[in-house]
Amino acid sequence: MNEHATQVLDAYLDANKLAVPHAILIEGRWGSGKTHFLQKVYEPSRIQRMQAERRRHVPFLFVSLFGATSASDVEMRIYKTANPGEAIAGGLAGTFALGIGEFLRVKDATKGVVDHLGKKAIKRLNEYVFVFDDLERLEKAAFGEVMGLVNALVAEHGRRVLLVTDEDKLKELVGDPIWKDQNEKIVGRRARIEADLESVMQASVMELPDGPAKTHITEVADDLLEVARASKVENLRNLSWAMHNATAFVNCLISDDEIPASHVVWTMKVVLATTLWLRSGLLDAETLRQIPGLATTLAFRSVSRSKQDVPLDPQLTKAKAFSDAFGFLNVDAPPVDYAFITAFEKSGVLEHSEVTTWIKSQFGFGREYSEASWRRLWYSHERPIAETEQALADLKDELARRVHTHLGPILHAAGLALRHWAVNDRRLTENEDVVAFFKRYIDEVADQRLLERSEPDHLPSILDGYGGIGFSSHDTDEFQQILQYIRTRSKEIAAAELRARAEIVLDEAEAGDLDALFKLVRNDEYDLSTNPVLKDVPVNRVAELMARDVPALNAGSKMLAYRYHRARNGDPLLQEIPWARGVYAAVVEKLTQWEEPHQTMALETMTGLIRHYEQGKQPDDMIIPPEEAADTEE
Repeated sequence: MNEHATQVLDAYLDANKLAVPHAILIEGRWGSGKTHFLQKVYEPSRIQRMQAERRRHVPFLFVSLFGATSASDVEMRIYKTANPGEAIAGGLAGTFALGIGEFLRVKDATKGVVDHLGKKAIKRLNEYVFVFDDLERLEKAAFGEVMGLVNALVAEHGRRVLLVTDEDKLKELVGDPIWKDQNEKIVGRRARIEADLESVMQASVMELPDGPAKTHITEVADDLLEVARASKVENLRNLSWAMHNATAFVNCLISDDEIPASHVVWTMKVVLATTLWLRSGLLDAETLRQIPGLATTLAFRSVSRSKQDVPLDPQLTKAKAFSDAFGFLNVDAPPVDYAFITAFEKSGVLEHSEVTTWIKSQFGFGREYSEASWRRLWYSHERPIAETEQALADLKDELARRVHTHLGPILHAAGLALRHWAVNDRRLTENEDVVAFFKRYIDEVADQRLLERSEPDHLPSILDGYGGIGFSSHDTDEFQQILQYIRTRSKEIAAAELRARAEIVLDEAEAGDLDALFKLVRNDEYDLSTNPVLKDVPVNRVAELMARDVPALNAGSKMLAYRYHRARNGDPLLQEIPWARGVYAAVVEKLTQWEEPHQTMALETMTGLIRHYEQGKQPDDMIIPPEEAADTEE
């Protein structure tokens, strides 16, 4: 790949004398691998050729122009790049002009004093081909001055210069006319670099430390290249990151010998594909939630008369595009939870035990794990009839013993029961109507407080997973009834537990720990501070606590003021406003029993604090409505 660029560069560098002094433009999109091509592909290859021909190779000096503000800035970068140690040892690292221009006799370049050490270092600059990288990322105001420096190098001193840039971005920076003028004056030949996925893949594998991970990856390098090509992603930086992420997962999984090598390889490919699309903006975490079970979702849409003509929503469209591009990886039923991939992409931290435990528990790897009966039943089309019958018997027994308490397995089982009921197989519910059976099931585990406290508002990934499974019944009325029922019961349990926690907070405050009240407003007590857990608490209970003494009044007033401060426009917390008004009114009444001046001072402090935090709110959302505040002032 990029043979044309190689030919252009060879002709430029092999010429004893240039007919017309000029620079070479190495052009390509951001991330296409221009610098990688020069550093890792072209120059090493040229060194080998020069050695074979017993000729001396003139080394490349790579100087980034990113953020360069002037020609003198570029000169400093040249010096530091060529002589990093001497730049510091000579006390020249950014303290004064180096006089590189003076030595090179570059017209209009900077002048300055150069000590003996600096002069020796500068002389070595004659031994380089200058490669000015990131031309499109220098400061716009410095463009003319820097191009003047380049022009002097090639025109007055016959130096070889390579300019590396994304030409489209450069035109955006300086404008077409200015670039056209400089291009005609300085650039003689140009070469466009296309993304060389293979060389980046090879370099990524070669640079891995020796060990099991490198062995695994080397063996499937061609398969990984197939994934990269299928992605249609040309940004090689993204490919390097994707290889880094895939390697991290390999290192994680090969540490557990109970996870098969085939699963490690499958995971590596899926991580590579997912990271490539995440970094290219083609995917996001929310879209990834749509992918498990996508094939089933789309299949049911295709036979649903009500949805056939309804366009896919944007996230489902992106999810389908990902599934279409990487269908050969079965991304609809991924080998690892996508949440692990997105979390690692954000933080760079991979919790090995969490990843391996998830995989082993879901796929039945390892001595302590077995594949879930409902998952085995779903894949009956791939397995012997005897295994299917055993899976059905196992699931029937588990349902009878109320083994499953998490929402996902219960809903999967319900969906499978509906699927089997449709073909007159009623064994899972022992001939009982599926909806009635699962409502009774949910009631029993909920009454024992065993039902998972989670709200499946949009069927998160744990429910969507494994190729759809029981959720193939998602569009049926029966499934929707079960889904709504389990959501309601789960909410009830969560709400009851929150109310119990709120009672504990009040008990603690009444026992003398007034700081306990701040659990009702703190961010680290999110559930307590954002849900209407106080609306059923007797108003007088809190009023009596607050009216005990000044410290209790102060703590209670802050709780009321802070609790609703950020609540706006239908926030569930605002359901408590009538309750809070009742508490305020009861406290005001009780304060009439206090002696002066404590009564007036306490009332002003409480009212002033609450009113301060209610500024800008609508009257309906205020503890002290405007008319009452006005009455207080009068």
